[in-house]
Amino acid sequence: MATDPVFLAQLAANGLSVGLGYALAAIGLALIFGILGQVNFAHGELYMLAAFLLYWAMRALGLPYAVAGIAVIAAMAAAGALLAQVVIVPNLERGFESVVLGTLAVGIILQNAVRLGFGATPLDVSSPLESFSVDVGGVLFFGQRLLVCAAFLAAFAGLWSFLRFSEIGRAMRAMAQNPEACLMVGIDVRRVARWTGALAAALTGLAGVVISPLFDLYPNMGTEVVIKSFAIVIIGGMGNVLGTAIAGIALGLAESYAGGLGNAGIRDAIAFTVMIVMLLARPQGLFGRSVRV
Repeated sequence: MATDPVFLAQLAANGLSVGLGYALAAIGLALIFGILGQVNFAHGELYMLAAFLLYWAMRALGLPYAVAGIAVIAAMAAAGALLAQVVIVPNLERGFESVVLGTLAVGIILQNAVRLGFGATPLDVSSPLESFSVDVGGVLFFGQRLLVCAAFLAAFAGLWSFLRFSEIGRAMRAMAQNPEACLMVGIDVRRVARWTGALAAALTGLAGVVISPLFDLYPNMGTEVVIKSFAIVIIGGMGNVLGTAIAGIALGLAESYAGGLGNAGIRDAIAFTVMIVMLLARPQGLFGRSVRV
């Protein structure tokens, strides 16, 4: 069974979809660090908030999945801009710890607010693609996981185009390379910070919209996401978006093959084992020396 080509191909398909989901969930975290040099400890709670907003929009408002998803992504972009304005912008010239504590506080507030509003009982959100699958030579491709892959590819292409061809995108790249020079040439770093926060939260919201139908929803679900996202960002290179994508895909494939060919219990340990090895052997990550965005 373990050497069956179809079985190995199925593990590859599963691992690729999981890895692209990891990368999509982590890309917003990498973007904040790459451009602003700050770590958003509320990243996991933003993902969790997007998932619960999707649940609320579909159940309470009766919106179809696609419409609810678009509304949630827009709301998350606004929330990200607000988070940047309230927590990151006032602390840009202060110590690194100020933003860490501020975003950590926001994460705790969001987690408890969701627990108060929705309770602690796991919930689930449905998607029209859950029952859809494609059989290609015996390898099954499931609809929702295909949507995760498509969302990552669209998000990565859109982010690449935005950073390179838009005015604010070029300002964000300049901020990533030399913040002091940005001030000298008149770039509004506060505006850049707000745009970065909005874009990162929108990407995190997209991850919450397409990934949440695959799992149960509960208030501390963001903790697992942020821990795995940190591991991926560290492996890929702090702030390097391309490195984050490659690390996420590699991790998803490694976990899939470890679970399918070995012991499923070691899957969650793989990310942190690789992270520790990377910190010891190459602290800057796989692509730490390249441009961070």
